Amino acid sequence: MVIKIRNVTHTYSPGTPWEFTALSNVDLTINEGMVLGLIGGVGSGKSTLASLIAGIGTPVTGSITIDGSLPHPGKNVGILLQQPEEFFFENTVFADIAFGLKNMGLTEHEINKRIDSTLDMIGLDHFVLDKSPFHLSRGTARLAALASVLAMRTKYLILDEPTVNMDSKSKKKILGVIRNLSEKVTVIYISHQIHEVSAISDQMCVLGHGRVLFSGSTPKYKQWAFKENKEDLLPVIDQVMYGLKELGMDVNTDVLGLDDAVSNIQTALKRGK
Repeated sequence: MVIKIRNVTHTYSPGTPWEFTALSNVDLTINEGMVLGLIGGVGSGKSTLASLIAGIGTPVTGSITIDGSLPHPGKNVGILLQQPEEFFFENTVFADIAFGLKNMGLTEHEINKRIDSTLDMIGLDHFVLDKSPFHLSRGTARLAALASVLAMRTKYLILDEPTVNMDSKSKKKILGVIRNLSEKVTVIYISHQIHEVSAISDQMCVLGHGRVLFSGSTPKYKQWAFKENKEDLLPVIDQVMYGLKELGMDVNTDVLGLDDAVSNIQTALKRGK
């Protein structure tokens, strides 16, 4: 099961003075059961690519297939936009999540079962179902919005800046949920928060001016970013570890965080004595 993006080029307002090529000859394969981090600066083409994968539009040239079929929003791919809590429209969380399921033709029993299992999947307390989505904390509201997409049971999920405007505790919760989701759902994670996306992604794709600059495993991405002197694409901790490695210190560059980095450096210093 895979998403195949082949030679995709997409141009806005072709043949006009406002013509703009957002994507150019993009080739990318996204395998099932992983988190892909999709990063790049403003105007890099991230949002355009995400929209095309989600089936919101068709590329001018090239093709995108999901498990051999064309993208179908809500059927084989789901998308959660930035600050999705702003798009709630029902009086209760239950009604908001159930809306799409009713449109699928599910029975009341099937809807209840689907919603219960979805909340269990992301660790959201069931008591929120009777609450107004407009009166939830930002973190809980973000999870409720995520539940509304996951309940559709799409195998591929696009998340656009899922932790934006959240406190550190809520961010940690959301990131943990996303990491666990990859056991059941393939996640495409779009973010400017390099330290977050690189920490939970199995693969990384870097776009620049509509082209793929890098695509590969996260460890290889970090090596590439360091060698190419792209400090803005490398978390500070990784910059330090790769810098020490280049200076000859016997450190492990694949660290899990600050504590792991400090421990690694201390061990290397002891070995050097």
